[in-house]
Amino acid sequence: MSEKTLKYRWIILIILLAAYFLVYFQRNLPGAIDRTIVDDIGGIATLWSAIYFYVYAALQLPVGLTVDRIGPRKILSVALVVVTIGTFIISLANTDIELYFGKIVMSCGMACIYVPLTKVLVSWFTKKDFAKMNGYVIATGNLAGIIATAPAFMLIDSIGWRGFFVMFGIISAILAVLCITFVRNRPKDIGAREIPDIYPEEREKHGTYTKVSPKNGILTIAKSGRVFWMPALAYFFIFGAMMLFQGRWGSAYFKNIYVFDTFGFSAALCGTLLIMFLATGKLISTAMASRVAERIGSKRKVIFTANLGFLAVWGTIWLLAGEVSIFWFWAGVCFMFGFCSGFMSLGFAQAKEWFSGAISGTAIAMYNTMIFLGGGILQTISIFVINEKASVLSEFQLMWAIAFIWVVMACIVSYLSIDNKTGKVKEIRT
Repeated sequence: MSEKTLKYRWIILIILLAAYFLVYFQRNLPGAIDRTIVDDIGGIATLWSAIYFYVYAALQLPVGLTVDRIGPRKILSVALVVVTIGTFIISLANTDIELYFGKIVMSCGMACIYVPLTKVLVSWFTKKDFAKMNGYVIATGNLAGIIATAPAFMLIDSIGWRGFFVMFGIISAILAVLCITFVRNRPKDIGAREIPDIYPEEREKHGTYTKVSPKNGILTIAKSGRVFWMPALAYFFIFGAMMLFQGRWGSAYFKNIYVFDTFGFSAALCGTLLIMFLATGKLISTAMASRVAERIGSKRKVIFTANLGFLAVWGTIWLLAGEVSIFWFWAGVCFMFGFCSGFMSLGFAQAKEWFSGAISGTAIAMYNTMIFLGGGILQTISIFVINEKASVLSEFQLMWAIAFIWVVMACIVSYLSIDNKTGKVKEIRT
């Protein structure tokens, strides 16, 4: 029975990683596709991008509470079906209203994948493996981030954005079928041994599927002070700065201000290539983050140090804006941008390890709410700073200065965060 659990969980992990690949791919896609779609149909490209973050943030707590009470499998299956529907709506859109509606529907499905995915990992893997598994998930997402840059740009240029979304919808439909067929909430659902039965040290006072009222779960997390709010706020600021550059304005900035023609590629393609360097840096750091934290013995120290590095990168982007016209210089800056920001993925584990598995979905949902608000708010601010149709250097300089301040705040709150060195979880309030 133990062998059945330890083997079957890898089948589930592969399906979950594929689902998260779609989520992260869509999150980073606007940089390659937003102007193409908006120029064809109409609308505001930054609003098209920001919709995803606001919908994601709004649904996190309801999803977390639902997952903790009815289990993740049903939520994952329905979410992938909704993603498929939204994707096909976008592919058929003829007006900006239809385009926004399709993005809202698709974003609703995307928003309901990560929290139940994490709940499944909690049930199928040991507590000490959680940071590593979460690292695999986020590394998979960053691989999607790489493909969402130059490769996606070239594919969209080849088959058109409508054909691209049709392809996207077919893939999400296949994943929905795989999820329904193979994913299970816990080992018991396939007649196998639970993880605490295999590893007794994994037992907690409150089990993963102990029923806790939504009110008590929220109060436990909301009143936990620095143990939750500091890492959550740190990611709020970091994620906002990341998505401002990676998911929306980075490639447009390089295209409009520098007009690189490296390798004989167009300026637009060179811009997406630079963002690909960014995504590559993030892929490397997220893959190694948990190992670095284990060696140093503190997630907080790793996150704070990486955030200082991220601050230095943003200072370079801001202060040297328009000054250096060397493609490979900016390729290095983008790589370090991604490398430093990727260590913030440890924040999930830093916050989650303070709470029982019984409210793990709620904890991660509240954490996600914070970070996606950060992504949406900074992009919304950019609508009033940068002219989409005729952006100039001074507008980008102002936006980069705002982002720099955002990262200063991230450094402060990450310094104030706390590691759980005792292994004891917070008592659930009643």
